[in-house]
Amino acid sequence: ADRRPREAMAAAAPPPKKKDKPEPVFPLNLNVGVMGHVDSGKTSVVKALSTTLSTASLDKAPESKARGMTLDLGFSSFNVPLPDHVKPGPAFDADELQFTLVDCPGHASLIRTIIGGAQIIDLMVLVVDVVKGMQTQTAECLVIGEITTDDLIVCFNKVDMLPEAERADAIAKATKRLRAQLATSKFRDAPVVACAACVGGEKVAAVSAEDKASKRRAEPVPNQSLGLA
Repeated sequence: ADRRPREAMAAAAPPPKKKDKPEPVFPLNLNVGVMGHVDSGKTSVVKALSTTLSTASLDKAPESKARGMTLDLGFSSFNVPLPDHVKPGPAFDADELQFTLVDCPGHASLIRTIIGGAQIIDLMVLVVDVVKGMQTQTAECLVIGEITTDDLIVCFNKVDMLPEAERADAIAKATKRLRAQLATSKFRDAPVVACAACVGGEKVAAVSAEDKASKRRAEPVPNQSLGLA
């Protein structure tokens, strides 16, 4: 029998094997810059698409809320299943594709911030107010896009502001004008989508939400039995 002290035996025993931690799985990521003229509804589009928000997303900063406009870059994301034609590679091993949305300001005085956001994007979504069409900062964002990316999607927002009977015709005319404006750029064949990211606008949505909250507060609290004999 082995008469060595228990301490010596314990020291001689091999250390327990550490369980291998699974390697983190990262989805394939694309950075999408969301740009356009001020008040075209960029943040509303981002809000409608996003499922994961950062602390700097959706104009959460007090100054942005006070001024009712985007003042700095906002980041959020959403995931979709990985397309069949995209195969996992050494840099990622997931079955999802992540889109990180970079919400850029639209005011002319914040052009440096806009350019900063454009430098990290793989794709650009240009949000255009379908009623107002191309505006000053819309054109400036196109110039930035020409320099920073080869891929563009044009989003005609606020289609709910068009009379329903005239909506399809108005969108077709706006698309035709846009094609003419993009004819000499590398985005001449960019896809165009139409949407209403926030029906009635953010102010209407805020009033509606407050009305619902007020109604809930005004509802009488139902009597509940305490089960006392």
